[in-house]
Amino acid sequence: MTKLTVFSLKRNSKAEKQLSKFIYEYLSKSKRLSSSYKRSYRNLANHIEKFTGHTELIVNTDSFTEEFTGEFIEYLKEQNLMLSTVLSIFDKLKSSIRKAEKAGYPVDYGFENIEIKKEDSCAVYLTIEELERINALKNLSKEAEACRDRFLTGCFTALRISDYRRLSVEENFIKGCIHIKTQKTGESVVIPIHPVVWDIVDRNNNVLPKMPSQQSFGKTIKRICKRAGITEPVLWERTVGNRIIRKKIPKYRLVSSHTARRTGATNMYLSGISTARIMLLTGHKTEQSFFRYIRIDKKENARILSEHPFFKTK
Repeated sequence: MTKLTVFSLKRNSKAEKQLSKFIYEYLSKSKRLSSSYKRSYRNLANHIEKFTGHTELIVNTDSFTEEFTGEFIEYLKEQNLMLSTVLSIFDKLKSSIRKAEKAGYPVDYGFENIEIKKEDSCAVYLTIEELERINALKNLSKEAEACRDRFLTGCFTALRISDYRRLSVEENFIKGCIHIKTQKTGESVVIPIHPVVWDIVDRNNNVLPKMPSQQSFGKTIKRICKRAGITEPVLWERTVGNRIIRKKIPKYRLVSSHTARRTGATNMYLSGISTARIMLLTGHKTEQSFFRYIRIDKKENARILSEHPFFKTK
C-alpha cells in the first residue's frame, strides 16, 4: 500500500478525541452490552490502531472524510479480510462515529459518501426432503436432539434464532398458531403451526427442548446435517481482500442457525404461498429484498416454471 496522503483532519478542535480511545471508553462505561458486542467493537478499535501505526497519523473522531475513509477501507482489504468482514467493520465504524457525535465530539460525515457493494451470499436452504432426513435421525444425544428439534422448528416457522430459541408452548402456542413478538424488530407475528412442529412438541412431552449456547448449536447442526447425508458440493464464492476465491464445499458446512429462517421462507415460496403473505411472517418490507433472501437454484426454477400455463400451451 502506498503511503497515505496527509489530509486535513481538523485537529485544531479543542474537543478532539482519538476514535479508538473513545470506543474503549464507551465500552468500559456501558454495563449492559453483551460480550460479543464488546468484542466486535474492540476488534474495530484494534484495526483503527493498526491503521494509525501504518499511516503514522492520529485517527480522531473527525478524521473520516470521504477520502480518508476510502483509504481505511482499502487498508482493510489489503489485510486479506473477507468483504463481509470489511462491511461489518465499516458498519461499526459508522456507528462509533455517530456515538462520538452524541457524546459531544466533532465528527466528519464524509464516510457517508462511501458505499461498499454487498456480494451475493452463498447461504443455502434445506429442501423438504432434507428436512425429513434430519427429522428421521435416530440415536442422537440429548443435546443433539434438542438442537435438531429447535432448528426444525425454525425451518417450519421462518423465525430468526433469537425467536425460535425462546419459543414456549405454554406462552406462544395459541389456538393452532404461534404468537410471538420478534426480538430484532419488535413486530408481532402469527404463524400457523406446521405438523412437523406439532410432532416435535408431542415427542418432547408437550414442550420444546432447551437449547444449548448458540456457538454449540451451530456446530451441532452442521454435524447433524452431515449425518443426514447433506453433503452435496456447493460452489462457495467470496471476495477476500481484492481477490475472488471460488471453491466447492459440502453443503452441510454452509448450514448455520440462520439457515432455518431462510429455509422456511424458501420452502413456503416453493409451495405456492404468495410472497405478500410470507413477507408478513419474515418482516421483509420489499419484494426486492425478499427475493435476494430466498434461495432457488436454476433447476428448481425450471421445475416451477414447467408447471406454468405458458409452458403447457400447445
